[in-house]
Amino acid sequence: MRQIKIKILPAMGSADGSWEIVNFDDFLLRYSPRLAMHVSCTKQFPPFHILNEELLSGGADQGMSGGCHWKPLEITEQEYEDIREEMLTSPSHNLEYDPSLEDRKTINKWCGAALSHHNPRNRSVT
Repeated sequence: MRQIKIKILPAMGSADGSWEIVNFDDFLLRYSPRLAMHVSCTKQFPPFHILNEELLSGGADQGMSGGCHWKPLEITEQEYEDIREEMLTSPSHNLEYDPSLEDRKTINKWCGAALSHHNPRNRSVT
């Protein structure tokens, strides 16, 4: 699994944080400021262009909730396919890919659609 170097900003507005190297799955499911909550909640893996939008952003300060920063980067389509395959087939992640969400042009649009279509409150309990 690819790794990414991130600076995790602690909560309560401190500008200092430590740089850490994390596996890509941890980045996507725990640290990504705009995707982590939606991917974890909806169990949907984002399309290539949405993931690159987040990676190119360089992160975000989440105010009193801390934040996460990294050197902006972009992954290739082959890297994306490798990461996607690994995360979709891993039983520990339990993620899916919904091709009907591919046409959403921005992270905000994709997150809204993913939550609308795959709201965990609408899942039946088994």
